[in-house]
Amino acid sequence: MSDLSTSPNNNRSYVSDDGRSSTFGKNLVNYIQNKLPYVNARQENDQLNTKYKYFRKAGISKAEALARNSISSSNEFNNLPIGDIGKDTSFGDVMYANIQQDKGGRLRDYRVMAAYSEVADALDELCDETINEDENKNIINVSFKNIDLSLRDRETVETEFQKFIEFFDFKNRGWQYFRQLLIEGEVFFELIIHEDYTNEGVLGVINLPSELIDPVYNNIQNMIVKGFIYRKPIYNPNNPNKLEKMEFIPMEENQIVYIESGVYNESKTFVIPFLENARRPYRQLSLIEDSIVIYRLVRAPERLVFNVDVGNMAPPKAESYLKKLIQQYWSRKTFDLDQNDVVKKFNPQSMLDAFWFAKRQGSEGTSVTQLAGAGNLGELQDLMYFIKKLYRSLKVPSTRIDPEDAVIDGSQILREELKFAKVVIRMQQHFAAGLKKGFITHLKLKGLWDKFDLTTNNLELAFNVPTNFYEMRENQRLEGKVGNFNNLASSEYISNTFAQKKYLGWKDNDILANREFLRKDAELQWELAQITNSGPNWMEAVVDGGGEGGDIAGLGAAPEAGGGAIPSFGGGPAATGADGASAAPPTSPTGEEPPAATPPAA
Repeated sequence: MSDLSTSPNNNRSYVSDDGRSSTFGKNLVNYIQNKLPYVNARQENDQLNTKYKYFRKAGISKAEALARNSISSSNEFNNLPIGDIGKDTSFGDVMYANIQQDKGGRLRDYRVMAAYSEVADALDELCDETINEDENKNIINVSFKNIDLSLRDRETVETEFQKFIEFFDFKNRGWQYFRQLLIEGEVFFELIIHEDYTNEGVLGVINLPSELIDPVYNNIQNMIVKGFIYRKPIYNPNNPNKLEKMEFIPMEENQIVYIESGVYNESKTFVIPFLENARRPYRQLSLIEDSIVIYRLVRAPERLVFNVDVGNMAPPKAESYLKKLIQQYWSRKTFDLDQNDVVKKFNPQSMLDAFWFAKRQGSEGTSVTQLAGAGNLGELQDLMYFIKKLYRSLKVPSTRIDPEDAVIDGSQILREELKFAKVVIRMQQHFAAGLKKGFITHLKLKGLWDKFDLTTNNLELAFNVPTNFYEMRENQRLEGKVGNFNNLASSEYISNTFAQKKYLGWKDNDILANREFLRKDAELQWELAQITNSGPNWMEAVVDGGGEGGDIAGLGAAPEAGGGAIPSFGGGPAATGADGASAAPPTSPTGEEPPAATPPAA
């Protein structure tokens, strides 16, 4: 590792070299290895992660700080550095690491489920709605709140955000990331930095396999991540297919962008994916499909019913006669190469094709009738029940099962479509929360976090919401508000301004901006009327006396030559934004500024 005193890195405020990093690797790895029953090899190298100290203070530790001061979550181990947890073996009583021997098997099982056609279609429906581009071709955006940043500072942070997000390549790989989150329940990204140039921030990201890395928690509830353990496979250089050992590499919490499903197993020891909800319906659907196929194949063929007249034969003789006929029917003539002659061979298929019954004297005689095959081969209601159950378990609307179904009109949005949109938004929020922590680490490494005096509450990351049914629902809500406003504003007992504030939810600045726009619209309409009546050179005609002294639309007689002026309708620039609208004070026709009419406060 290069000497920091001679390094070109000028941002050392988040570089920690307090001695803890030297104990982190060896103590934590030894602790984990001693606790796990399937680990045989021991790692003696305490320099497995040389970049740990650069991330130690380059993130947020609000949750851990709250836990230290909490009555319910605090314990004597909260104040220990992560490198010291191996010094006390009793820490295993309160710390759980979901490094489990069957994690690889569980993930393989989920991947097999995801490959099932119906499950894959349902997952595709979810993933297709998570990645949406806005008018600026952005998939995720950053916004600011509760902070007064200059336009230049905002542009600096936004530029760094776009640079950080480009590392993930959401346009081409975002669909894959969300599918991994649904199937595996966890997504891990390693933040890549240069040890000599940490002030450049994050230089790239690498998606780590979920089966090789696990979070290590430091509280009983398993909600606060202390760090990560990465199991790096070491292969024989002479035989790439032979695994020599698993090298345990400790990762600092801020070194990994960790996105999880938020769903845990019954004992809350490890994260389970959203796909777990469909495990039972998936099994049932798979079994019912196999049973239906078998039933259809067995019942599909048509069969023959032989009613053989045995006359007055004794029962043993009648039975013998019936067997003789059956043997003749079961046999078929074929050419035998060994005997070089035509012989009769047994045809086992004929056993499934016919039924034989003996009939006594007095009946209509021997007859052969046809027994029809199963008549419900096209009825799949039982199968569709389990398919709909599978879709419901994944919160996908059942109307999306058949791709030939017409798209539902926005005025007929079903409740399950709204629930589906909320599930997608919830997934996006989980992903955005993990990206936010990684972006904060990037800003701290570049020194912009302290420069702009930012806090975690000042930044908000959000994916673009699903563009179809969710926005249609928002339009329906807006239509309801506008309808209520029009009904109430038409009453002479209710002020329009009050109705705008009460039923449309407008702020005072929004109302002022609307008034200014109305003035500008009136001015434009007046100008269009002059062009219609006087032609494109109407302004020169007004200033010069109008030539003929005719009336000007909306103003009566034209002013005298040289003494007229174009009337001003007031108004000014009015811009609406996230924080309301600002409007310039209107001007009167004489050029004076009238007192602003402020609507009543909320």
